[in-house]
Amino acid sequence: MNKHTGSIARASKALDISSVRNKVAIFSVLSVIILYVPTVISSQVVTGSLVNMTLVLATFLIGPYIALLLGVMPSSLALLSGLLPAPLAPMIPFIIAGNAILIGTYHFLGEKRMEISILTAALFKFVFLFASGYMLSQFIFESERFSILIASMFGWTQLFTAIIGGSLAYIILTALKRRYH
Repeated sequence: MNKHTGSIARASKALDISSVRNKVAIFSVLSVIILYVPTVISSQVVTGSLVNMTLVLATFLIGPYIALLLGVMPSSLALLSGLLPAPLAPMIPFIIAGNAILIGTYHFLGEKRMEISILTAALFKFVFLFASGYMLSQFIFESERFSILIASMFGWTQLFTAIIGGSLAYIILTALKRRYH
């Protein structure tokens, strides 16, 4: 086992998350959250927070590779549902990479210091998306209107939604630990 053999791993065993059937069930529930919520709620703060929460839960409950698969879904759906305006489609690879940074940071730092993991992952994702958005707005989008839109969508909101999502996941994971410890 890896470094995640702490209390979340014990909770996973108590829940029998290791079985393929249960991993598929967890993946299905998390997929519904990622795919359905953005079509119903068009608030970037709410949707972003729930997506980030889902990515953190997936990382710890079913593994980082499955979490990466989930991390590809929201940006594509955001474009299709209109939450991400069509002119911002070039940001999709950067959004996916930002999700991968979030997942990788959580996986690397682990659950032992979850508060540090939450803040570090949120900061890394924010810096990457802010820098990417800035570069795209300068080199691809010459319109000031798009620069302002990118700054608002890929600025501080990304930091806040990553912190909120990580905090929600922390609450859920802590409740699982208490229940199955």
